[in-house]
Amino acid sequence: MKVMINQQPYEFNQPQTILSACTAVGIQIPTLCYEKSIGAIASCRVCLVKVVGRRGFVTACNTQIADGMQIITNDAEVFNARKNILELLLADHRLDCLSCSRAEDCRLKRFATQYGAKQTTYERSQPLPAISKDNHIIRDNGKCIRCGRCVKVCHDMQQVGVLGTLGRGFEGKIGCAFDEGLSSTNCIACGQCVAHCPTGALVEDSNLPLLLAKLSDPTIHCVIATAPSVRVTLGEGFGLPTGSNVQGKMVSALRQAGFDKVFDLDFAADLTVMQEGHELLERLRSGKNLPQFTSCCPGWVNYVEQVHPELIPHLSTAKSPMGMLGAVIKTYYAQQFGLDPQKIFTVMLMPCIAKCDEITRDEIQDVDMVLTSRVAIRFLKQQGINLAAMPEGEFDNPLAISSGAGLMFGTSGGVCEATLRTIKDQLPRPLKSIVVSGIANAEKLIQQIKAKEVDYDFVEVMACVGGCVNGGGQPSDTGLIQDNRGNAQKRAETIKEMDRYQDLRKSSDNPAIQQLYRDYLGSPDSKLAEELLHTRFHNRKKTP
Repeated sequence: MKVMINQQPYEFNQPQTILSACTAVGIQIPTLCYEKSIGAIASCRVCLVKVVGRRGFVTACNTQIADGMQIITNDAEVFNARKNILELLLADHRLDCLSCSRAEDCRLKRFATQYGAKQTTYERSQPLPAISKDNHIIRDNGKCIRCGRCVKVCHDMQQVGVLGTLGRGFEGKIGCAFDEGLSSTNCIACGQCVAHCPTGALVEDSNLPLLLAKLSDPTIHCVIATAPSVRVTLGEGFGLPTGSNVQGKMVSALRQAGFDKVFDLDFAADLTVMQEGHELLERLRSGKNLPQFTSCCPGWVNYVEQVHPELIPHLSTAKSPMGMLGAVIKTYYAQQFGLDPQKIFTVMLMPCIAKCDEITRDEIQDVDMVLTSRVAIRFLKQQGINLAAMPEGEFDNPLAISSGAGLMFGTSGGVCEATLRTIKDQLPRPLKSIVVSGIANAEKLIQQIKAKEVDYDFVEVMACVGGCVNGGGQPSDTGLIQDNRGNAQKRAETIKEMDRYQDLRKSSDNPAIQQLYRDYLGSPDSKLAEELLHTRFHNRKKTP
């Protein structure tokens, strides 16, 4: 179809929106509410354009192009209409941009600057609401533009549905039912609402002053371990292309920041494979509590405990890699180096806000702090460290050696593949396995299993679509059109490429894991392994 855009002719071979068509030919249209993976919401109205022959303006994000259409995206009327909308949003916005954690990537700030929007054009219609801190998420409705992204991703992609629009008109706001806090709902702390928020209305809670105090204390031994996926995401916060492998630079940057040791969580992913794989083999032989569901994703575990506690017996009792490494650091590592466990401050660099929730569990007491990727980027910048310019560094022994199987934990399907690589020669019978990511997809599978429409032995579930590479704590997309899922695919491709070049491909071949069992744990079914590396789950279903 032939379309005129700003008096220039273009041809398009397939139906699409004005926003998509203009983006494809290099014409930028601002948008606050549109995100590629969740589709058009058309609530912010910033993407207004004119179509010749139609009255007023149309929203580019949900208006389809048509043959012969004439579109105007850049005249004075369009410019002023967008500026007016931005000024209306600024009138009710908490303007603490200098101290806002989203200052560098706030979409409202970017477009307000681009269009010269002033904060004083309109008077504030409502008093600024109080800031709340709940379920490891800080909610500031004084920065909320009611774009509806968080609501849509919570309802559609995650199917948790704890966020919605309360009230109408000037009194309308985003919140939970009856204006309750997130912890009173079935919020699983996945953080996808935070990852999709275009402003600072939703951010993860962090405690960087505590970290600085620990790093500055000469009596404290500070260690940090990095999750598989963060090595392909941290670079984005320093201007590197999406999916860049910055493993070596990341190690050097963290060591420069003052950590005494920088460990690889991939080591613990290998350890998880050994324990979870052994557990799966036992279940296959006994035929009890099948299918076995993976348990390394805390958002998924929260969902099971709160919504489907009847599935608790089917969860692997193996701790997540983070939980396992925390235990190993304050026992095995502390003993090897003669360290007082009470003087070890253990930090985990993770892609996930739900990991902040996981360390509050009674069974996970060996991890002292979690930094999401976003917070880690902010921390390194505060320390004047440019990760992109760092030399290549190496992880610290003895928790430095890992296999490609451990690395694969960073993307959807990785846990399943890693486990099968290790146990495939020990299987008592053919294994039926499936991989699912996104809670909405997991819920569909649960219903199919309950209805006996499908039958599996091993089920990998990740709460976030695409797995940890698309975790709720990963860097925000700073492109004109946010595409979290597309970024996740690029990150996953890098992880898979890294795996192909690993010397070790199976967790059981990791010599550091072999030494841990030989010198300390004994075997996967030893009493010590059970005590340190396994956990239990709880029925937390809320009664109506």
